[in-house]
Amino acid sequence: MAKKGVLSQGTHVWILHGDTPTLTKMDCVKAFVMGDDSTTEINTTCLEEPKTATSDWGLTTPGEGSIQIDTDPKNLSHMKLLELAADRAEVGVYVGWSDGDATPSITGSDVTLPTSRTWSSFRAILRKGSPVFDADSLVNHTVPMKRQTEALDVFKVVTGG
Repeated sequence: MAKKGVLSQGTHVWILHGDTPTLTKMDCVKAFVMGDDSTTEINTTCLEEPKTATSDWGLTTPGEGSIQIDTDPKNLSHMKLLELAADRAEVGVYVGWSDGDATPSITGSDVTLPTSRTWSSFRAILRKGSPVFDADSLVNHTVPMKRQTEALDVFKVVTGG
């Protein structure tokens, strides 16, 4: 049977940070959650309406997610993530799905995402999380992030038939 869908294994995450923008590939992310957006409802029902309430969509509030790592002090990307979280930095997040292996490029502050891979991207504020010490496991951090924008998905360009 042919594989259906896209596997999580093979996903890569990059963080855009700094006054002089730097794109850092996160090594060994254990789990990644983008978070769901919520949208308010605006009641549009007139007082004369006897039976059915009506509404319209209001503003969307971007969701809260997280990045989980098995914390490795020798892993520079882990240390950068924890430093940015301690500073409550706003960063760009670029998630390359496992349906390709192309990497993003940066020119100035502009990030270019190759069309040979599906991408999700957004801006988020990171927040420091505490290390977790569980029996029979590696010490880990779950770094909370509050998205500041909608998560945009740009799907891989499929060529041929």
